[in-house]
Amino acid sequence: MIKVPGFAGSGISCGIKKRGKKDLALIFSEYPAKAAGMFTENIVKAPPVLLGMERIKNGLCQAVLVNSGVANAFTGKPGMKAALLTTGCAARELGIDESLVIPSSTGVIGGPLPVEKINKAMPVLVSELREEGLLDAAEAIMTTDAFPKYATTKVGIGGRTGTVCVIGKGAGMIMPNMATMLAYILTDISVPRRTLTKALRNAVNNSFNKIIVDGDTSTNDTVLMLANGKLGNTAIGLTGTNYRKLEQAVTETAAVVAEMIVKDGEGATKTVRIIVKGARSESDAENVARTIGNSLLVKSALYGEDPNWGRIVAAAGRAGVDFNPDRLDLYFGDHKILSNSRQVMDEASALEVMKTPKFSITLDLKTGKKASFVITSDITYDYLKINAHYRT
Repeated sequence: MIKVPGFAGSGISCGIKKRGKKDLALIFSEYPAKAAGMFTENIVKAPPVLLGMERIKNGLCQAVLVNSGVANAFTGKPGMKAALLTTGCAARELGIDESLVIPSSTGVIGGPLPVEKINKAMPVLVSELREEGLLDAAEAIMTTDAFPKYATTKVGIGGRTGTVCVIGKGAGMIMPNMATMLAYILTDISVPRRTLTKALRNAVNNSFNKIIVDGDTSTNDTVLMLANGKLGNTAIGLTGTNYRKLEQAVTETAAVVAEMIVKDGEGATKTVRIIVKGARSESDAENVARTIGNSLLVKSALYGEDPNWGRIVAAAGRAGVDFNPDRLDLYFGDHKILSNSRQVMDEASALEVMKTPKFSITLDLKTGKKASFVITSDITYDYLKINAHYRT
């Protein structure tokens, strides 16, 4: 069960999806919450993203309306009108200003948003709001997800205990440049807008921006962070112990959900942390890690449980980062594969590592002291099956 003081949720079926699956969600704050957001960097931005980017500028949000099954993306002016009509309906039903409602949509790109179905279901969606309903909301935002994704943690702030909760969804179109497909971070801690924005950006950069499933960035990627202040603590500043505790709690909770997304990557059987260390800069380390994590040849080898280290060093070499190819150390788990670029791999030990569903690959460039990582999945036959027939 997910509970955050001052927040309620609901999730129902309004008929977008087949077989009565939940497809409409609402997250509601008892008070207008301080809000910050990060959105897709894809040039093709869905109307709900554009509307969300506009409304988040006022720094407040009281309700998030999410539909799954239809992305309302690449739908132009009719798509924006649809987003305005549905959020307007939600606002009237809730008795709040429509500027306090931010929409999200996820599903097939190009299809029109079924405004009539959504608005007809709005009274039921609002009446179903309850503190325990955040799990229903987490289920209603799923598309190809195999399970709802959420994590909650407690954090001590000024002698009081606050709650941080992250609800997310995503399994395909995952290589974010800002976030995952959809994620909502809720807290009852009092956090001013500037502090909220800083904590969100740093948390996202160390969680959702570190994951790869298939190398695609969605048109609808959205991460929102809402802080309703119900805890009653002294507002947290941009620095200090309480800020560090808040950022750590948000980052760690978001990281749990981010790893769930990789684990649930469409058809995935492996969750692999690619660690690159010994780089001249953190950006160099991340570039190498991302290139390895995105390589279809590497991802195919992960699926085949083949310790084909040549694919890893070849990917590293095309990352645009300068290093000495004669000095590399490479590990699968704790097992050393290369030492100064000479193979020292024991095939049986390497195979044992690769047979596990979750492990790490570490590449030491030995050119500096900086490090970074990404979390990637393998690529499987099922990924092709899911996406070849996504609309049919």
